[in-house]
Amino acid sequence: MGRENSRGVQMKVVVSSLPVEKLAVDLLVVPTTADWKTGVVAELDKTLRGSVIPEVRQQGFKGQDGEQALFQTHGQLPYRWILLLGIGTGDGAATWYRVAHAAATRAQELSVSQVGVALPAAHNRAATVGTVVEGMILATYRFEEFKSTNGQRKPSVERVVLMGTPSSETKEAIAQAERLAEATCYARDLVNRPAAVVTPAYLANEAKRLGREQNLRVRVLDAPALRRSRMGCILGVAQGSEQPPCLIELVYRPPRANKVVAIAGKGITFDSGGLNLKTGDSMTTMKRDMAGAAVVLGVMSAVRALGVGVEVRGYVAAAENMPSGRALRPGDVLHARNGKTVEVVNTDAEGRLVLADALSYAVEGKPDVLIDFATLTGAVRTALGTRYAAVMGTNRELVAALIAAGQACGENLWELPLVEDYRHELQSPVADLKNIGEGGAGTIIGGLFLREFTGGVPWAHIDFSSTASTDKPFACHPRGATGFGVRTTLRYLLALGKSG
Repeated sequence: MGRENSRGVQMKVVVSSLPVEKLAVDLLVVPTTADWKTGVVAELDKTLRGSVIPEVRQQGFKGQDGEQALFQTHGQLPYRWILLLGIGTGDGAATWYRVAHAAATRAQELSVSQVGVALPAAHNRAATVGTVVEGMILATYRFEEFKSTNGQRKPSVERVVLMGTPSSETKEAIAQAERLAEATCYARDLVNRPAAVVTPAYLANEAKRLGREQNLRVRVLDAPALRRSRMGCILGVAQGSEQPPCLIELVYRPPRANKVVAIAGKGITFDSGGLNLKTGDSMTTMKRDMAGAAVVLGVMSAVRALGVGVEVRGYVAAAENMPSGRALRPGDVLHARNGKTVEVVNTDAEGRLVLADALSYAVEGKPDVLIDFATLTGAVRTALGTRYAAVMGTNRELVAALIAAGQACGENLWELPLVEDYRHELQSPVADLKNIGEGGAGTIIGGLFLREFTGGVPWAHIDFSSTASTDKPFACHPRGATGFGVRTTLRYLLALGKSG
């Protein structure tokens, strides 16, 4: 088994039942609880004539969550290094993502490419194995497409050996973990690439490639087709740009599917703010404003390989928001696909406009569930910080299921209410709606606006402007795009398919 990471290096994953002293790796990672002097550590201490425990104790290691102790074997074992990692009680997926991150980070620091992991017997389950594998792939991700040299780079992890007894359950868990991580890394790549590369046409070509490779039905509505389809909001946002907009539809239809899930993503490939121009600092990261589109494409890249049991329809509203003599003006009125009119008060609130048409189009297909992903508001970061995204919606069961799916993979969602008392802020004197409120509760106002285009379909909106990228690396997330939302959605779809 193996998945290629973003540097073109194949990470091979092996489950081995060999004794711990015979593992042919460079670094052995031993996660352990407070009772750390037993199990694998005791075996290693005996093999190395009682030298391990005293040295580790001298380092102050107690097995508490987050503690580390590094031991050098001096050629007495096939591996040069042993890394003990404290895991506390070892409960929860977050623990094992941190283990994976620590293992990958230490491997990078020590310039080793083969890592063994000896899970404690009480935690050596298929689910834990899957989480560690998923985390290792995510933690070793690096975006280096535009680096001119690589001669001085340290090697990535090329081989992971997990101690245990090979089984069909473990094999399936590893395969699923690889696919989840691969789809996330693909989404990261899309967001990390410059806006000069990732244009609406580029996203359309990526969708077509996925269609060929994954046997998906793909349809791209270009600018003339958008006009014929009455998608005035997408067209309005894009009219200041030299890059023509498009709406992309991808459909995965497995046999005997009894549910249909529609997923829509905001695909603003660069957001200057339009005539309501952003500041230079605010504009610097705006290549990431198509992260919602990356979620959709990432999900659609993996649904077939994962065997998702429900029909999935992906929609990407792709456009560039730029100033020019043709650009959308404050005060202009746009006509959305569903017939509603929108007064544009601020051209920098453009994501909700393109999603208005995408959601209107999606609900015409009568899906059972509708989910959208958007880097919609800066307000969500103010409200929730950088480790949580906001979710709101019209269906309690759907929102709860998404929160649970996110918790299982370390993608945190916090529900915000759709406050009816705020709906009046969207009233316009000249149109059915205006595209911003009066200054407060910006994330909720954005959700209330989008609800107008969901046609009564059970719907959830995820505003992840707070989590789409990170300036500070954290567990399994190097600096840059996070791929947030891909694994949450795929886990939700897998669970929905199994529920029948």
